[in-house]
Amino acid sequence: MEDWLGITIQIVGIVAVVVLGVGMIILAWSINRITRRLRSVDKALNEIGRDARPVLDRARAVGENLNFLVMSVRKEVERVSETISIANDRLEDALESADERVQELGALIDVVQGEVEDTLLTATSALRGIRTGARMLRRSGRNDEEAAEVEEDEEE
Repeated sequence: MEDWLGITIQIVGIVAVVVLGVGMIILAWSINRITRRLRSVDKALNEIGRDARPVLDRARAVGENLNFLVMSVRKEVERVSETISIANDRLEDALESADERVQELGALIDVVQGEVEDTLLTATSALRGIRTGARMLRRSGRNDEEAAEVEEDEEE
């Protein structure tokens, strides 16, 4: 039995060495293929890099131009916003001043209207007084019949 065990161990050892040898050959072959593929990828990337450099440079220039435009627009918008703010402040001041003047004018018109009404009432009262006085004077200088006719004429 010992011979069979020794022989089996030797066979297993030989098989392990063969499997290990075949595995190393396959590994070496795979590494060689991977190395060739990496070289071709490296070569392709170098070519792409050379071709892409002008495109990237152009894209960088476009980006810088866009940045300049955005900054210019931003400055202009800030200036316009400031101008609108200043104009708005001035407009509010002008509206407040105009409102004060309109209120003052309204007060003045109220005073003038009161004075005009008082003057008209006074003038109307004075005219009535004059008419009444004139009638009285006419009546005293005429007889009653003539006074009645004059009153009728005046009423019409």
